[in-house]
Formats: sequence, C-alpha cells, structure tokens
Amino acid sequence: MSRTRDRSRSHRHSLWLLLACALSTLVGLVTAPSVATAGSPAPAASMLPAQPPPGGDPGDRAAAAGRIRAAWEGRGRPTRMAIVRATRVDVVADGHLAQQVPLRPGPVTLPVLDRSLPPTWLRESADTALLAATVVLTPGTAMDIAGDVSGIRTLALAGGSSTADTASLYTGGGRLSLRGLTITSADPATGQRAAPAAGRSSIVVSARGHLDATDTTITDLGTPAPDSDIGDGGRAAVVFGADSSGALVRTTLARNSTGLQLSRSDAVRLDQVTVSDSVGDGIVLRGDRATMMTGIRAERNGGNGMVVAAETAGRPGGGPASRLTAGSAGRLITEVSTTGNGRFGLVLIGQTGAQITDVSTAADKSGGLRVSRSADTVVTNFSATDQPVGVFTHINSTNVVLDHIRTTGGRRGLVVEKSTQGLALRDSTFHGARVAGVSVGGQDVTVTGVQVSDSATGVRIERGARTVTVTGLRLRGGHDGIVATPDTTGVLVQDLVAEGVAFDTVRTFSPDTRIIGGHITGGTTGIDVGAATTISGTVIDHAQEGIRSRSAQLVHADNVDVATTALGINAAEGSPFLLTASRVHALEALRGQVGQAGPNELSLPPLNLLGAIGIPLILLAIVLEQVHTRRQRRTGTAHRRPPPVLPSSGG
Repeated sequence: MSRTRDRSRSHRHSLWLLLACALSTLVGLVTAPSVATAGSPAPAASMLPAQPPPGGDPGDRAAAAGRIRAAWEGRGRPTRMAIVRATRVDVVADGHLAQQVPLRPGPVTLPVLDRSLPPTWLRESADTALLAATVVLTPGTAMDIAGDVSGIRTLALAGGSSTADTASLYTGGGRLSLRGLTITSADPATGQRAAPAAGRSSIVVSARGHLDATDTTITDLGTPAPDSDIGDGGRAAVVFGADSSGALVRTTLARNSTGLQLSRSDAVRLDQVTVSDSVGDGIVLRGDRATMMTGIRAERNGGNGMVVAAETAGRPGGGPASRLTAGSAGRLITEVSTTGNGRFGLVLIGQTGAQITDVSTAADKSGGLRVSRSADTVVTNFSATDQPVGVFTHINSTNVVLDHIRTTGGRRGLVVEKSTQGLALRDSTFHGARVAGVSVGGQDVTVTGVQVSDSATGVRIERGARTVTVTGLRLRGGHDGIVATPDTTGVLVQDLVAEGVAFDTVRTFSPDTRIIGGHITGGTTGIDVGAATTISGTVIDHAQEGIRSRSAQLVHADNVDVATTALGINAAEGSPFLLTASRVHALEALRGQVGQAGPNELSLPPLNLLGAIGIPLILLAIVLEQVHTRRQRRTGTAHRRPPPVLPSSGG
C-alpha cells in the first residue's frame, strides 16, 4: 500500500516537471527577439523591441551592441538605420538593435532591401522610391541600385532639419553601385525636396569603401557649410573618404551644398562629370591621390568651381581654426572647364609640383585660376574668357610656370601678387584686358614670348616688384604698352615689338631700367622715362615723339634709331640726357639738356615721314580751296577778276 502511494506521488511529480518545462519554453518563445526571414513582413519601427542579438556569450552580445551604438552615433544618430552585413540586415531603431533579417549571398538590390526593412522605411510608388532610413554597408557587402533593372528611376532620401531625420547612404567598407537613376532628397512631411539643413542626406564613401555611379544624376543633397574660402565645413552631396575609391562616369551633380568632395581618396576616376548650381563649391579635392579626370565641368556654383587644397589639420570639419598641411606632390589636374561660378573657376592651395593642363574658364565672378601657398606649379594650355582676373598667384607661391596662357576680355589677364617669388610666363596671349594684360608685383619674374593686344596697359610692373625681365614682348594697340611704377627695381625689357600703341609704348619710373633692342612703331611717345634708364639698340619710328625724359638722373641712349613726325628726343628741364652713336630724324631732333658723344646723325625726317606729314597738309589745302570756291559761287563772285592793265611806259 505504501509502495503504491510512493509510485503515485512520483508520477504526479514528473507530470508537474513536464508542465513547468513546457510553460518555460512557451514563455521563452514569446519573449525572445524576433528573427524574420527576408520574405516576411517586418513590424513598424515604433513596434520593434530594443533587444541585443540573441544567443552567445553575454559579453559578446554587449560588444556587438556597443559596435552598433558606435556606428549609430558616427552617422549622426539617425532614428532609423539599417546595417547590411554579409548574411543579414541589422535593423536599428534609435540606436538599439530591433531586428535581424537573414540575407542570401549576393548584392543587395532595392527589392531585397524593401523586404528587409519595416514597411514605412522604404516605400515605392510608380518609378520612385522613398528611403527613410540610413543604410550602412559593411566590408564584403555590396548594394546595386540600377534603374534599368529595378524599374526605379528616382530614389529619394528622406531628410529634415536634424541629423536624426537623415537617410544617407554609407558604403562603409562595402561597394555601392548606382546606374541609370536620379538620387535626390525629400522632406517626408511635404514630399518636396529637402532644404539645405543639418539633416539633409549625403552619399558617403567610407574608408576602404567603393562607389561606382554611371549615368546618374545626384541632386539636392548635402549639408550647408559656413562661408569658407577653401570648402571647409558642412558635408558634400558625395564624399569620398580616406582610402576610398570608385568612379563617377557621365554623372551630374546639381543643386547640392558642395557637389563632390574627395578627401584622401585613392585612384578615383571622374569621367564626364558635371557639377552645377551648388550652394558652395562645386568640387573639393583635398589630399586625394591618383585622381583621374576627363571632361569635368563646374558651372554656376555659388563658391568656387573646383578647389584643390592640402589636407586640413585642426578641429574636425575644418573652418577658421584649421590649418593647411602639405598637399599631394605632383598631382595632375586636367580637362576641366568652369563657367559662371560665384568665386574662382579653379583654386589651387598648398600644393607642391601640381600640373594644371587643358583647363578653360569663363565668366567666373572672381577669376579663372587662383594659385595660393603652392610651389613648383606648372600651368599649360589654360584659357580665361571675360574673367576679372585670368590667373592670380599670391600668398607665398613660388616657382610657378605659366605656359600657353590665353585670356580674352575681363579686367586683368595675369596678376602676380607681391608675395609671389619666381614666376615664368611663356608663349602666352592676352587680348582686350580693360586694365592690364599682365600685372606684376612679385619677385624674379620673367615674361617671354608674350603677346598683348588691345588692352589698356600691356604689362604693368607694380610697386614692390623686383627683378622683372620682359623678353620678346609683342604689343598691338591699346592705351599704354609697358608701365613700370616707382619703388620697383631690376626691370629689363629686351626685344620689344610694339605697333599702334596709342600713348606711351614704354613708361618707366623704375631706377636703372634697361631697354635693349626692340622696334616701336606709331603712338604718341615711344619711350617716356622718369628715372635713370639705359636705352640701347632700339628703333622708334612713326611716333609723334621718340624719347621723353623727366628723370633727375642720367638717361643714356646708345645706338638708337629715332624717326618721328615731331620731336626726336625731348629732355625736360633738369633732366640730363646723353646720346651716343645714334640717329635722330625729326622736325625737331633734340630739345632740352641733351649731351652728345661719338658720331650722332641729326636731320629732318626721311622722305617717307615727310610724305606722311605733307599728304595731310595737301589734303587740307584742297579741302579749304573747295570751301572757298563754294563761298564765291554763293556770292556771285565765282569767276576771277582779270588783272589790271598796267599803263604803258612809252609816250
């Protein structure tokens, strides 16, 4: 009897144990984190519980949660974020893992991403998709968004006033491919494009990440930057970060904050890229390596068209407190055109050994090219049309070579600011500058084989300039030719050829100027000197006045050939002048204090000049005779009176 009771008790105890295990299992299934498949619908973000990854060691779960938290904070703490991993998508709501969705191997497409996210995170309508979550790729993953495959022609990234509203694309260490579509921003509240604000979206190519964009248009992205001279602050629509790579091919970036920024990227290819109507700069290249360019256009951007700068050190994001470090050595900038930008077309800052070739600029508001704090820069085949300044070098730029520069219109073709040291201008043309074709204020400047036409002043040597050599300059038309102002030294003009300069072909107030060789034709005055000057081997003809001196120091003219219509040499009172071994042919050969040494030939102008003087006088006489005849006809005295008959002397 007692044994029967014991068996009964043991049986009831086993049943209670089984029931307890069943209840425990049921409770575990209800409270455990949900794991959905890629094809199952996911609950809305507000309904997702914040849970750590299931299973594993508690320490591992804490570390994984910490990594997710760090990724979330590093992206501006977006309300919604999806992390694409090799085998799953981590759905993160307000910084906490809410759901994990398994993925099959292969690139993630928009349909796959749509099945992996809560319904409100990615919505499609006709050929447009609205993404309301930041997407982050991890190493080894890929996302492929192709309009010709998915049928989606426009991908709108949600954005708002704060970074919590941002839906940006981050490659992380993965690969992002865009093809045949438009990527833009959208304000979820209005459906219109998002205004420039801290929460507007961007495409960020992170360290070791890769972006390929082909036949793509990217508009209305990026966060605004403070007013900056070198593109600091804010975030561009497309950002290539350190050690990132990729290619933009036949891609347009329009109406963004800054269009495109490359910062320490590696071998990015830009082929047929147009950046237009940015709020700030169009393209910013900073510390990038081996960037390849073909057919770059920067148009109507609010700042500079393209900025090529050294890396910045200082506070994050740059700004006034940042400083420039050394730039990339020997970088190539080629096949760039700029039009109508708010500042300069192309800006070079803090570079060493940069080569700029095949660049054309037009109608930018500040100028075509600005070179600052750069050394050993070589610019070839550069053109500027209707620019305030075609090329501007300043702030301690050294050893700049400008070869085959062409400027048309504008105010000044080339400005060499006083802090520039060592500049060579070669084989270049400047036409129609309203102020000066070439303006030199720096040191150790050589101008060789340059042509200036129809400009107010051909070459102007400004105060502070030192050691300026002008060789083989050709001047045609314009107001003045070469003007050297006071407080300049070391001016040498060799083999000047000038024709039809209206007033002074050479006017110098620079002490010890040397003018060697050359041929000056036409104009008011061939050479006007206001300081000690040496002139040798120079020919001046068909000018009204050959050489005028207003210098208190001696002016020496040797072996000069002057043939003018009025004055040969005109030395003002108190201006000593020495003429040696020269020929002066003019109506008045010498005037003033002119000393002579050696054989000098002084005479009237040659027959051709006398003819040039006489022909206008003959024409004037004919005109006056015709006027006189007409007056006589009006008064009825057109016929000449016969001469009076003289009385005969005979009786």
